[in-house]
Amino acid sequence: MKNPQRGWSKLLGVLVLSVALIGTGPDQVALAVPGDRIAEVVTIEGIGPTWPRGISVSVGFDGQYLYYTEYGGSTLHRVDVPPAGAPTQATGQVDVPITGAPSGIMSIAYDAGRNVFWAVTSDMLSIYTITKDGAATLRFTVDPAVDRPGYTATIEEVKLAYDRSDDTIWYAPDATSRVYHYGTAPDALGTAQLVTATPFVDVNVAPNDVAAQCGYNQTSGVAVGGSHLFFGVAGCPYFFEYTKTGVKVAWYPISEPSPGDFECDDVSYAVDVVWMKSTWEGRIQAYEVPAGSCVFGGGPAGP
Repeated sequence: MKNPQRGWSKLLGVLVLSVALIGTGPDQVALAVPGDRIAEVVTIEGIGPTWPRGISVSVGFDGQYLYYTEYGGSTLHRVDVPPAGAPTQATGQVDVPITGAPSGIMSIAYDAGRNVFWAVTSDMLSIYTITKDGAATLRFTVDPAVDRPGYTATIEEVKLAYDRSDDTIWYAPDATSRVYHYGTAPDALGTAQLVTATPFVDVNVAPNDVAAQCGYNQTSGVAVGGSHLFFGVAGCPYFFEYTKTGVKVAWYPISEPSPGDFECDDVSYAVDVVWMKSTWEGRIQAYEVPAGSCVFGGGPAGP
């Protein structure tokens, strides 16, 4: 049974946050609703596409700090969570070298049960776990001929989300319309195993396509922290909520034109948010999502 005092505290916090957002900028409104930008932190890389540190698609959240890596980088960057409201400069910067992943890390997703990050490297096929002190361990590889059915495009990056409800990985090749679903344990050959019941989710099948809002079908970011998935779409003014069987539930406005990866957070603010890393700039933004839909660390533990 939920603690009623905690529920009333969170409700009060929502009201306080809603009042605090009044007048903080043209993209904020008096009453916070899903899709509102709640916070933004500008990292040391700053505004503008400065290679290599200014190009990054990854974001992670461990319940206390935000993390990111460079594009195929070998450093795990950590910063403090910013206050709600207007953009602020990052504080508490800590940089940890990543060891054991020679091809560099592309994107990360935090696993609260194991207290590690799941990661995919710049070869797009190697899945690692990374501890907070930077030690990377190869868990399995993706066989492109077997483990990505229906895949035809050439990709430059992959985004990940860890799903704690069934201990699985959602694997999203950039600018394609299919997101694959793998178990965290490899098969006998050390390669990925598609989840039999839900091996993938498509975003190009009407009426559950994103083209209805974006004009084209693709994904460029994925997060999970409950019963639904959240997808970003590069160049589209919305991000999307889907069931794990491919039903489009809702879509919410987003002010970032080039969203990278997403990560859930239900503890930093009075409302639940999904963190989004700007691909081309050193900015990490938090957008409100429905209450209870985006629990950090992969969501509640399954059976």
